[in-house]
Amino acid sequence: MMHLKELHNWQHSHTFNQDKKRPGEIRTLMVIVITGAMMVVEIIAGSVYGSMALLADGLHMGSHTAALGVGVFAYVYARKHAKDRRFSFGTGKINPLGGFTSGVLLLVFAIMMVWQSVDRLIHPVTIVFDQAIMVAMVGLVVNGASVIILDQGNHRHVNPTRQTHQPDYNLR
Repeated sequence: MMHLKELHNWQHSHTFNQDKKRPGEIRTLMVIVITGAMMVVEIIAGSVYGSMALLADGLHMGSHTAALGVGVFAYVYARKHAKDRRFSFGTGKINPLGGFTSGVLLLVFAIMMVWQSVDRLIHPVTIVFDQAIMVAMVGLVVNGASVIILDQGNHRHVNPTRQTHQPDYNLR
């Protein structure tokens, strides 16, 4: 019968750098802040100016804010529990699961936008185009800035056990 002391010789860590802050985490937080602020502006402007396009983009920004929030939660949770022995094989699957959950959340928001758009077709309202287009242009700049912020680096991290580069599916 093997003693616990002997069993300890066969055990090893499954952290795989999940205990380290990922480069994508800070960039994701930055995008959450600017996207969340733009979401509020677009939803208010869309309501005031009667623009379904602004409301839809505000919901779009909201969906990205929520999805990115799930991503940041995954980063933090994986890091916090990286050395927790209850995770037998480490927390490496939490970030891809966060990315998947974000994708599902984006789908739900897309369905909500379709629903609102169909309602707007049935019940049209007057649109104040000049002001709405200005807000839309700012939203476009925010979207472009978000892409640039999130696209810095190559979205890969080194797997220390195999010395290979693996994609950061949560960031992608």
